[in-house]
Amino acid sequence: MIALTIAVLPSRLGFMDPMRLYVIFDPACTPGPAWVAMVDRAFSSLGMQRDDRLFGVPVQQRSAPWGGGQPGLPNPRHPRQIDLSNASCNCLMVLVDAVMVRFNQAQWAEYMGNIQSQMAQRPGRDIVVPVLLHDEMPAFAQHLQVIRPSAVDVPADARARTRFFVQLLNALLVHRHTGGDRSAHVPGHGIFVSHAKRDGEDTARRIVEVIADVSQSLGPRCFFDKASLLPGDDYPVRFEQAISRGSLLAVVTDAYHTRPWCRWEVLTAKRLGRPVVAADLTVGRIERTYPYLGNVPSIRVAMPADPDAAIPDVAVEQITAALLAEAMRDELWRELAGASLGGRHVHLLPRPPELADVSELVAKHAGASMPTLVYPDPPLGNEEMELLQRAFPSVPMLTLTQADCL
Repeated sequence: MIALTIAVLPSRLGFMDPMRLYVIFDPACTPGPAWVAMVDRAFSSLGMQRDDRLFGVPVQQRSAPWGGGQPGLPNPRHPRQIDLSNASCNCLMVLVDAVMVRFNQAQWAEYMGNIQSQMAQRPGRDIVVPVLLHDEMPAFAQHLQVIRPSAVDVPADARARTRFFVQLLNALLVHRHTGGDRSAHVPGHGIFVSHAKRDGEDTARRIVEVIADVSQSLGPRCFFDKASLLPGDDYPVRFEQAISRGSLLAVVTDAYHTRPWCRWEVLTAKRLGRPVVAADLTVGRIERTYPYLGNVPSIRVAMPADPDAAIPDVAVEQITAALLAEAMRDELWRELAGASLGGRHVHLLPRPPELADVSELVAKHAGASMPTLVYPDPPLGNEEMELLQRAFPSVPMLTLTQADCL
């Protein structure tokens, strides 16, 4: 069993994890341990990191025989039983190889049947994701959509790893958004591609194309104004609707900071509490940086020397994975904080607060009791906190650990 995740968790939490991820494979599956190590590295730190404070998802494996009978699993060759009740949501990633299908299918059918019976008692909360390392599908997964890795040895192939995590994170986000109800038409996590037409339109279009190729119908869906609007659409309304349903990717070129619509899109995403990641493609002098593009992860993209060259595909893939990881961190942190502070009058903000956030909060609660603004650890520095408190002395601001200790 592997549980190397470092998570920023308040000391007094006594409830279940927001999410756990299990990698299940036959003991004879040679690449199994490498897959576990790869998944553990990826999920040990999701999204924004500050001062080496990490937020992650516990990753465990189930492979080796337990060696004795367990409730509902009498065969000693079964791995240790999984108790789904230890987490609000469980992702059960099954590595399907030739050994599992051809030689031990009955054993694994029993094991997965035990899991599926637990899932039936928790409808919509857990998800099984088969990862097909072989051409054949076991009977217990015949009705499930699979991930077919784009390379034979995913753990050793950096681009294949990134593409795999784009598909996996998208599946987890959509599952959480729909509660497992796939009759709700949510084909993929929404990404609003914010860009300046003056110098970022071609790059934004290329980003949308690459994301579509990476996803292979199993990934996020982009909102790109020219392709996503219909004649007669009220575009401010449509933009806000699209931003409210997903995350915002800011394609920050030299002109981005000067464009009113780009600034509006960023502020709208923050006002609606949506995840934001900035892809920094600037190459020249910026006369005025937009202050409210701060407090979000920013990824510097090294563009080719040729000014007519397109953004590298590998950079788009990395940006997409980072955005989905930030979206997952956002959701899980909110759940964690909500469970910790249940019943208390708080406003949860999954990133460090800034003047725009506190101003919006004050306007929203004008004439009413002001909630405590709670944000992730670690605390802001004295210089930032003093500025915020001078501007808004009526708003208490605490990290989750500080609020949990009160």
